[in-house]
Amino acid sequence: QMMIQNVLRPHGFSVVCCKDGPEALTFLQQRTKPPDVILLDLMMPGMSGLDVVKEIRTVFPPLAVPVLMISAKSGDTYVEQGLGMGCNDYITKPFSTRELVARIKSQLKVRE
Repeated sequence: QMMIQNVLRPHGFSVVCCKDGPEALTFLQQRTKPPDVILLDLMMPGMSGLDVVKEIRTVFPPLAVPVLMISAKSGDTYVEQGLGMGCNDYITKPFSTRELVARIKSQLKVRE
């Protein structure tokens, strides 16, 4: 989480981190405006990133709130699962700062 914050803030992004899936869902329910983009790790405590994106998609369609799944699991099966559950993109670790920022900006452009 700290690494993501340190990477994104210098690029002008405002970052809010949640410690697990249930906290992220509670955070989203309490907001009056959805976030511009959500980054989820596939493997989180409490519930998996796949379970979290499934819940997010019951409220926010993919064009309303892009979800980027981040994971060390890089096999085709994991990528297919993530995209199949409603993620807009799937990024495997390790990734470069430039790649992460470019992928986020790409998703934000699609929304415009």
